[in-house]
Amino acid sequence: MKIVALSCTQKRLPSVTDALLEAAITGVVREVGDAQIQRIRLIDHRIAMCEGEDTCLDPEVGRCTLDDDFAHVVDLAEGAQAMLLAMPVYAGNVPAVLKIFQERLKSFMNAPHRPFGNLLVGTIVHSRTMLTEPALGALFPWYLRLRNRNVASACVTQNEHQDLTRTAAVDLCVAVGRQLGMTLDASRSPAPDRTALPVVQAPARPRCGEPAASPAGA
Repeated sequence: MKIVALSCTQKRLPSVTDALLEAAITGVVREVGDAQIQRIRLIDHRIAMCEGEDTCLDPEVGRCTLDDDFAHVVDLAEGAQAMLLAMPVYAGNVPAVLKIFQERLKSFMNAPHRPFGNLLVGTIVHSRTMLTEPALGALFPWYLRLRNRNVASACVTQNEHQDLTRTAAVDLCVAVGRQLGMTLDASRSPAPDRTALPVVQAPARPRCGEPAASPAGA
């Protein structure tokens, strides 16, 4: 089973983002023994900004015509069933390197198969102080457009901690990976038979303004 581990930091190695992503990878491998992890660091690839020409949407063109590493990154994710995405918060939002990549994926808007789409996703967002939740929320329109399903998220802030990799943030990221792995495992295994519990309804209550019923034996 192929799982993309997408690092969206704009720092070179080593980075906190990659350390937290590796923790999540540990978690997913714990649950999915045959996991094939494809690591992708966007900053290590030459991906130019979308020029807004929209020629890629012409059926006779059908692809982005910019000459860079974008097509190679798309090929790296081919055949994946899931994705772990980790990113820092830059200026209260997603990093520029990820935003550029999101816009370039527009070239597949009219294609029957959308790269980085139809995936189960685990997401990790970290920041120095705050705004992790708004940055996480900014990802969901992109996930919805690609028909991805986010099954677990972790938002962590550094605050007074000098090193996030020496805090419980690592455990949270492992849990994100495990949740993604368990969801993947459940999706390819038949659901176990479960005993249906009887539906228990509460007794009817008097409506507002109606006299309350007298208790039994009063």
